[in-house]
Amino acid sequence: MIRPVPYVDLPGIIYALDRRARMRQRALANFVCWLEPVEHRTSWPPLLRNIFPLDPVARTWLCEDRWRILGFAQVRERPSGTMWELTYLASMLQSAFSGEDVLSALLDYVLEMAAAHGVLRVFARVEETLPEMELFARSGFQRYTREFTYVYGLEEEEEEEKKRENKADSLQEVEGAPSTRTRQPSPGLILSPAPAARLQELTALQRWSRHHVWGLHQLYRAVTPQRVQMAELLENSDEYARLLVGSQRSGLLPPGRRCETYVCDMGVRLGAWLQLRRGRGTRPHQLSLMVHPEYADLAEPLVRFACHRLLESDRRPIYCQVREYEGAVINALRASGFLPKTTRVLLVRHMAYLAVRQRVVPALEQRVIYGVKGLGTASSRQTMR
Repeated sequence: MIRPVPYVDLPGIIYALDRRARMRQRALANFVCWLEPVEHRTSWPPLLRNIFPLDPVARTWLCEDRWRILGFAQVRERPSGTMWELTYLASMLQSAFSGEDVLSALLDYVLEMAAAHGVLRVFARVEETLPEMELFARSGFQRYTREFTYVYGLEEEEEEEKKRENKADSLQEVEGAPSTRTRQPSPGLILSPAPAARLQELTALQRWSRHHVWGLHQLYRAVTPQRVQMAELLENSDEYARLLVGSQRSGLLPPGRRCETYVCDMGVRLGAWLQLRRGRGTRPHQLSLMVHPEYADLAEPLVRFACHRLLESDRRPIYCQVREYEGAVINALRASGFLPKTTRVLLVRHMAYLAVRQRVVPALEQRVIYGVKGLGTASSRQTMR
């Protein structure tokens, strides 16, 4: 049986428990889709998130049999309201049912719910090497690009993860609650000071403001290939800004210094866009960067600047997700010491939107017959169907 659940943090909790179990040479669930590197970007405390469903744009469905969880799926609504993103899809291990059957049933149910809610597109991120890719192909998903995840301090992150998971005694600590233990800087995460000349190249760097919305959309169009634009089909610049940058009022961004957004305003256009998200608890930092093809030389100085801003107060791993066609950003990440971690395929499923409004269409319209001697003018009877 598949049913909706209002407990929107359930997938994140199970994902955290699964990571802890894998460190002990076992697994709790088979995750096909999940959020990386953090489960949530809201600033609410874990206790409040676990009690109240504070994320109205998330929908979670649970597959169960006799009160035993077999799997679950979660989607998040994009700002336009007509697109969903499949953020979690997993089947529990050690169950009496096949994991492939559970995943297939959940995926079909998600698509059915999407059609019922008038959703036009469903997006998903799946690792390229997973055998479950065939499930998405059978369900009508199409591949339109790839996304790489680069990590700065990958070896140190794995060592810290092992120590942290072995000492974790409560679910709250696993979920990323602030720890009372002081986090010591790792020697491998110390970034050598960048030359002053390289940072002087960023004279056009300024804080994000509302009047950069149109320029950000133009930057996206200059960087993104046409096939990707057609797959994502963002309606206007406001929608793209809400999707990429978020909104303080909607709670998508943590307040204060935990999130910083910059742009390089070159006068006629935006040369680059940069966003920094500081981690807390067990969560890493996150770096997002987009550079105009005509200003590719800005990529490496921006990565250096971002690393110094993130590591100056708290030294921990830095995640950066970049798409395969953003060559300048990939080269800058590699030159700055980032290492590849995962490769995901971005998929889209176009939904057929059926018209359900009943209409009465006349089979024969009123007409006038001319040129027939003896009949004159006559009108036919109108019939309805």
